[in-house]
Amino acid sequence: MKLTKASDLTKLQKQGMGLLSPATTRITVGAATCGLAKGAGKIFEALKYEIKNQKIKADMVKVGCNGLCYAEPIVEVIQPGKPRITYGNVSVKRVGELVKSIKTGKVVEDLAIARHDEESFCLNVPPITYAKGKLPKAVAGIKEYRKHDFFKNQLKLVSKNAGTISPERIEEYIAMGGYGALAKALTEMTAEEVIREVTASKLRGRGGAGFPAGLKWQACRSSAGDRKYIVCNGSEGDPEIGMHRSFLESDPHAIIEGMIIAGYAVGANEGHAYVNDRYMVALERLEEAIKQAEQAGLLGKHIMGSAFSFTLKVKRGGGAYVCGEETALLNALEGSCGEPRPRPPYPAQQGLFGKPTVVNNLETLATIPVIIAHGGKWFSRIGTAASTGTKIVALSGNVAQSGWVEVPMGTPIKTIVETFGKGTGTGKKVKAFQTGGPSGGVLPASSLNLKLDYEQLARAGSLLGSGGLLVMDEGVDMLDMAKFLTDFFADETCGKCSTCREGVKRLQEIIGSIMQGQGTKEHISLFKRIAAAMADTSACALGKTAAVPFLSVLKHFPGDIEGKLQRKVL
Repeated sequence: MKLTKASDLTKLQKQGMGLLSPATTRITVGAATCGLAKGAGKIFEALKYEIKNQKIKADMVKVGCNGLCYAEPIVEVIQPGKPRITYGNVSVKRVGELVKSIKTGKVVEDLAIARHDEESFCLNVPPITYAKGKLPKAVAGIKEYRKHDFFKNQLKLVSKNAGTISPERIEEYIAMGGYGALAKALTEMTAEEVIREVTASKLRGRGGAGFPAGLKWQACRSSAGDRKYIVCNGSEGDPEIGMHRSFLESDPHAIIEGMIIAGYAVGANEGHAYVNDRYMVALERLEEAIKQAEQAGLLGKHIMGSAFSFTLKVKRGGGAYVCGEETALLNALEGSCGEPRPRPPYPAQQGLFGKPTVVNNLETLATIPVIIAHGGKWFSRIGTAASTGTKIVALSGNVAQSGWVEVPMGTPIKTIVETFGKGTGTGKKVKAFQTGGPSGGVLPASSLNLKLDYEQLARAGSLLGSGGLLVMDEGVDMLDMAKFLTDFFADETCGKCSTCREGVKRLQEIIGSIMQGQGTKEHISLFKRIAAAMADTSACALGKTAAVPFLSVLKHFPGDIEGKLQRKVL
């Protein structure tokens, strides 16, 4: 149905609630890329066959990733009046047994991860209680999710829908409170009031150095121009992260809603989402979500009967790391080479096609509906005074349990590694970790008590960036890690700056000489001089930070480098 007024949302919300808590069984399969890589597609087809074969009525649904990447494939079973059961590490061989348990009322205990006795789908919708009356004996031995380490230690505000709703059913997003913030903004708030709420939230950009979102929005709104644009930076060229991909595969409407609200606030009627073209599943789901939003009257002219209109286009980017820099991204959107522009002027004054433009990270935009729905002051009380709200962190590397989690800003890195990652999977101690992708410094295990805080990480020589957390155990040669990251920069430099283009090659050569046993202390001095020149003269952060991995390893793990100096090659 097409919404002609904000109150029409309640009709779609009821439809969505009926899908989320149906009169018959609902079976969901985590079908984000992490799940599909572990065989979720085959699990889905096997479930369909067994349901038909065993004559069970059930709604089969592909959902996104709930963060339990280490336990994929994930299957969840929801039966009327019973707790939702989350199963992990499901194999095709066990599917028949799992479906049979639906008929018998039993639980496949060795696959069960958690049960959900009660769930509040969103903060303004009453919770659904699955377990009516006495808890069935069959599920009594399964840990309730609010007592499970993975779930109880998170604060899911932005990612609450991930792994629960179908990304291809707009009704389910609306049932979770989706587009309610947009309706509130259009019917109850002026554009200036929306910006004031974002400013009051103290929300900082979730993809770079943490520039305040409210200030950027206000600068764009104050800029003169006959056209303005909203750009979603979903480039995510960092290796070993995939957070943007997982989010788009799980909850694309959250980004769409955030972009529409941003457009209303700054006076923009057109948005562009720039997404890595290797993220095929994410792109398909985003484009389907846009189509459904258009059909529902949530994109296009006179949204929900208001005077505001907004259109949204998707740009498939080449995945270049440098396009994570906002001006390089704008060049790519315009069809030019993805190279950084000199600043000023800043995009808020002169951005896409020379017009005032807000460029925000995907997670930043997905946070906007939460802020508008519940208020800027409410949001600012979460986290720390300077780094408010929550942050999605993608945990990878030498950990027993990889995945992605959403935690309050200010959470210690150690808590994330030990509580969610369960330490290293090798049994060895943590040696080092890196936050913020390749541009972040490699820090020693003694720094694990650092918190998710922009300033604290910057003082330690790292950054928060888009939220990657790479863990290294004692078996990792840190010079090898520095070489890997430096090689990445050499592959990704756009070549515009001679200091970056040539400098990163020299950095590679020096590291290569050291690894071959031909390095000297003079090589270290030369490396530092080149690094200083690149930091001073490069146009963007890629060139400015290309030397950071090696320099941070030299600072914190000098033995891994100095022990190889002047070693003869056999």
